[in-house]
This record gives sequence, C-alpha cells and structure tokens, in this order.
Amino acid sequence: MLDSLFLSFREGLEAALIIGIILATLSQLNRKHLAKVVGFGTIAGVIGSLILGWGLFTFAQSISHEAEEIMEAVMRIVAAGLIAYFILWLHRNQQVAGKIKGQTEKSSTSKIGLFLLAFLSVIREGMELMVFNMTKISESAGTVALGSIIGIVAAALVAYVIFKTTIKLNLSLIFKALGLILVFLGGEMFAEGIVELLETHSEAMEILFLAVFIVPALFILLKDDVARFTKKAA
Repeated sequence: MLDSLFLSFREGLEAALIIGIILATLSQLNRKHLAKVVGFGTIAGVIGSLILGWGLFTFAQSISHEAEEIMEAVMRIVAAGLIAYFILWLHRNQQVAGKIKGQTEKSSTSKIGLFLLAFLSVIREGMELMVFNMTKISESAGTVALGSIIGIVAAALVAYVIFKTTIKLNLSLIFKALGLILVFLGGEMFAEGIVELLETHSEAMEILFLAVFIVPALFILLKDDVARFTKKAA
C-alpha cells in the first residue's frame, strides 16, 4: 500500500500544483473569470482517468493468471520508463513553474486552450498513476485503491496549504526531492519486471538491473546540482 500511496501522492501533487499555478497565473493576468474553464478541464481529466483505469482493470481481471503475471511485469517496465521520462523532463525543465506560467499565458486568450491545458495536465498524471497501479494487479484491489485515495487526498491538502499560505513555492526543489525517491522505486520496478520476464529469480541479476536503472538516473537528475556545488566549492 505504501508504494501506491507515495506514487499517487506524487502524481496528485504534480497535477494539483500545475492546476494551482495555472489559476494563480490567471489571477495575475486579471482573468479570474476563466478559472471555471480550468475547473471543467480538471474535472474532465479526473473523469477520463477513472474511465481509463476502470477499463484497464476490468480487462486485467478477465485474463488468465499467466497472462496477468506477464502483464504485471510489462507494466513494471513501462512504469520504470515513465519515471525515467519524468527524470529527463525535470532535467530539461529546471524552472518548472516558469514553463507552466508561460503555457498559461499563451492559452489565456482561448477557453479551449485553457480547458485542454488543464485536462491534459490531469489526465497525463492519471494515466501514469493507472500504469503504476497496474504493477500491483496481483495484490488486493482494496489495498491499492486505499493507498491511492490516501495519497491523492494528501496531495490535494498539501497543494492547498502551499497556495493558501505565504510559503514560497520552489517546484524544482519539490520535484527533485520526489524524483530522488522515484529513482529507487523505478529501479525496483525495472529490475523486478525484467527478472520476471526472464523467468529467473537470481538476486544478482536483480541487483544488476537495479544498478542499470539507478546509476544513470541519479547521474541525469543530479549532475547539474553536483556541477554547481563543485564550482562553488572551488
């Protein structure tokens, strides 16, 4: 349940922070009347995620046990790939808040553009969470669902506190901290998925694949920070 809780917290927090930045930017642009459009986009994204999640879980329940094991292994590798993509995205977009504000400003004159920005932001996180949860299809559905619900509610509360207080938001720092935890979760998913597909239970092989994912991921995530620290120390 803890894995599902953390992953849903990360996905939920990212979606909530993005929507919060969009709304804050609209307020700064004196376009508060467009907040409803963002709200509709957010709701549509949530509904779309639930429909896709329900459809995939229904399909997973209809397949054989052997096919379920293969699907779970494949989903672990896909989930690890999504984490790797997030790390690359974070590395290329160090100023996360600025990028989101720029997208909002470009879309602020179009209701359709704002709707799509909110919708795609939410459904993207929802689909990622769906993939992560599909790595747990052999576990109790109630446990996975409970962890996801707690994580999403906690994410919404944290985002609300951040935007309703005087806390200075540093999205890059928040996402980097979450990224560090994700690196190790992603490594575990990648190693378990590969070992499962190879039908081997060698601990040495699992450690090898764990290192194959974690070492380059940490290098990409932290190399700029290490370079800045080294430069300052010199």
